[in-house]
Amino acid sequence: MKKRILILLITILFVLSPIFARPQFFFGGGVEWGKLYPGENEKEVLSHNNRFNVSGDGAYISHFVPSIETTFIPVADIGLGLTGSFGYGSVLGYNNGNDSITATSNGFLGFLNDSVLDASIGIRYMTVMAKERYVSFNAYALYNYSRYKLLKGNVSLEYGKRGESEYSAFSQHSISLGVGLMERYDAYYFKLDLSAKKPLDFSNGFDSLSSSGWRVSMSATFGVVFTILNENEFMR
Repeated sequence: MKKRILILLITILFVLSPIFARPQFFFGGGVEWGKLYPGENEKEVLSHNNRFNVSGDGAYISHFVPSIETTFIPVADIGLGLTGSFGYGSVLGYNNGNDSITATSNGFLGFLNDSVLDASIGIRYMTVMAKERYVSFNAYALYNYSRYKLLKGNVSLEYGKRGESEYSAFSQHSISLGVGLMERYDAYYFKLDLSAKKPLDFSNGFDSLSSSGWRVSMSATFGVVFTILNENEFMR
């Protein structure tokens, strides 16, 4: 009986061994810059914020978000794996209202008075374009959660009264598609990504993707990669 179990375990490990061949783990930090074009839900919230005018078309909120990111590729030759990120940053300004970082008559509006929290998880695919330079093309699909917290107008910004400040806040659930290029330097990598996010409006049921509003962004990430490669092998 024990021999049968041992043989079965060896067989299972042999069959499954390619699944765990040359795994790769990427960990890095970077920054994202982009624009949110508010949908109807966001415009409803922002209509009560005296610092932002949402009456015209083309209004957007720009942001700058430092973040950390991880990606796990179980099989280097396949190049498909899980990825996730978390970031916290600031709103830079609006194209249809007052700047976010500016001096006001009531005091000074600091860098994180208007904040953005971002979190995402999804799948990423990588494939080598040039083995000699370890250049890879990657594409990804993510589920995202974002929360914007924007200081309202006509409130005191004095340093002793920051607890009295009022905010407009809204959250977004969205899906995003993106592409990028990554270059690896031994145990380090540098990556540039472009992505587009579409908010999900669950109140519309199956028509959630038809909701207005969207977000575009670009990001730069630098980090380290842990991998198991044989001699003269290249990253996949």
